[in-house]
Amino acid sequence: MVLGRPMGSEIRVTDSARSHRVELLLDELGGSPVSWLIINDLEVKVGKTFLKMGGVGGVGTLEEHRMKGYSRKVMEFSIEYMVRNSYDVSMLFGIPDYYIRWGYVSTLPNCKITMPLRNAERARPGLKPRPMVKEDAEAVLDVYESSNEHRTGPLKRYRGEWFRFRKGSWWGIPADGTVFEDGSGRIVAYCAADRWPRVMRITEVGALDPALYEHVLRYACETALQKKATELEIYVPFDHPFAELCKSLGCTVSIDYPYASDGMGRIINLKPTFEKLVPVFEDRLEKACVKELPSQISFKTDIGIVTLEVSDSVSLSETVSANWIELPQWALMQLILGYRHPKSILVDQAVKYEGRVEKALEALFPQGNPHIWHSDWF
Repeated sequence: MVLGRPMGSEIRVTDSARSHRVELLLDELGGSPVSWLIINDLEVKVGKTFLKMGGVGGVGTLEEHRMKGYSRKVMEFSIEYMVRNSYDVSMLFGIPDYYIRWGYVSTLPNCKITMPLRNAERARPGLKPRPMVKEDAEAVLDVYESSNEHRTGPLKRYRGEWFRFRKGSWWGIPADGTVFEDGSGRIVAYCAADRWPRVMRITEVGALDPALYEHVLRYACETALQKKATELEIYVPFDHPFAELCKSLGCTVSIDYPYASDGMGRIINLKPTFEKLVPVFEDRLEKACVKELPSQISFKTDIGIVTLEVSDSVSLSETVSANWIELPQWALMQLILGYRHPKSILVDQAVKYEGRVEKALEALFPQGNPHIWHSDWF
C-alpha cells in the first residue's frame, strides 16, 4: 500500500502478521526501495498492564543513497503512521546520537554479570535439565509470566505463536533453551544461553520459585566446564533473584546507562497511554501509602496535556491543575518505565513544575530496572 509521496519518491507500507515494512521508493530508480524499516506490533509490560508498542527495527538505507535525508523521511512517516494507528509508545535499539532527533531516549539499562566458575561451583545441583522442545512452550510461558509478574519491560509472548528463543546475546547468535523438571516431570524453571563455543552466556532465566535458581546456576557452570569456558556471562537485571544468588556466591556486576543509544523509547499517543496506566497508578498509590497527595496533577508535554484526578481511585480529566509538571514526552517515557528517579527528572533543565508534585511523582513512577530479555530484541 502506497501511503505517501515525498517529492521524487513515495512511501509504501507492506503489512505482515504483527509487522509493517515501511519503504521509501525512489522514482529515478523505477520505484525501487532505497530506505526502509519495520514496525513490529508488540506489547510492553508496565506494572501489570501492557502498552501497545511499535518496535522499530530493520532500519537501513542503500549505501550509495545515505546522507540524503531518506531515512529521516521514513522515520517521520513511521511516527505519523504509529500515531494514526493508535500505538501507545514506540521503542527501538539504536545507534548513538541518531534517534534522539525523533524524540527517542534511552530507557533500558544494560546489566552484565561475570562469575568465575569456581564461584558458580558452590551452587548445589538438583533439578533435572533437558533441552527445550517446541512442546514445552506453554509450560515455559507459565514460568516466564510468573517470573516477570513484577517487572516492567518484558514483552508479551503470545500463546500459540511463541515456541523458542529467537536470538542469543546479539543478532545472529542463536540461543538454546533448557528446561528443568521437578520430581513429577513438571517444568518449574528454564534458561536460555548462546549456542557458541568456549563461552557460556546466559541470556534469560525464569523459575516458579527463586530457590530453584541455584540448580540453574549449577547447570550453567557444568555446561561452561564442558565448553572449556573460564567464566559465566549472565544478562539479567541486577535486582533479579538470579542476580542476587550470583552476588551471594561472588561475581562482578556491571551496569551501563547509555545516553541516546541502545534500548530507547518514546510516547506516541499520550492520553491512551495514561488510560491504560490508570490501574497501575491505583496499585502504586495503594502500595505507597502516601498521605496528602494533590487531588490533581497535570502533565504538559510536547504531544499534549493530560491530568490525573487522584482520590479513592484514579481517573483522567480535561482540567489543567494548579499542580503541574511540564516536560518533554521522552522524559515522561523514562518515568513510565522507571528508568529515572522522579527527583532526577525534576532537576532536568528541560523540565518545569509548579505545586505539590514531587511526592505524587515518586508514588506514581517509582524507579525500577526495566528490562527486555535479549531473545525479544527487535
